[in-house]
Amino acid sequence: MSSAGHELCLHLDSIRSLIPADGDPLGGTLPASIAEELVTRARALDEGVQLTIRFLAPDAGVASERVSASAIEARLHAHFARVAHRHDLQIRDIFRFARVSTAVGLLCVIVLLACAQAIPDDAGKLMNGLRESLNIFAWVAMWRPAELWLYAHLPERHWRRLALRLGGATVSVEASPRAPAQP
Repeated sequence: MSSAGHELCLHLDSIRSLIPADGDPLGGTLPASIAEELVTRARALDEGVQLTIRFLAPDAGVASERVSASAIEARLHAHFARVAHRHDLQIRDIFRFARVSTAVGLLCVIVLLACAQAIPDDAGKLMNGLRESLNIFAWVAMWRPAELWLYAHLPERHWRRLALRLGGATVSVEASPRAPAQP
């Protein structure tokens, strides 16, 4: 850990491994294995502390293989900005589904409670059981909308915050004598 926050140090076989094999037509994605490694390491750290990412590769200082730290930092920031945006879209979808399921659930509640109220109190044990079943089913119909409104968006918010933290990290690229095998 550095004095400014948590440091994520990744040893690479080559600095060129930060650029996807397909030449990256989007101009800002990280290879999946590197992005996944960063997410795995960052999720175990305190959320309130700034991240610093340090890439170490034996060819980082070689003139013919020189990839600027600012280009790598821009690529990393763009990658995680897109990831955060995807989580934003997921959160919006969850709330859209919550609105639709609330409307359907409320319609079920109204219809089922109206049916339950139509059964007279002195209709017998079987009908009383049916009335109670309709009451229970009416409120169970609101379970999923309540889950969407209260809880379903929380994991997406967590992953969005993590992507924003990684996207805001300070990045450095340094030469190393040799790159150990990556876990």
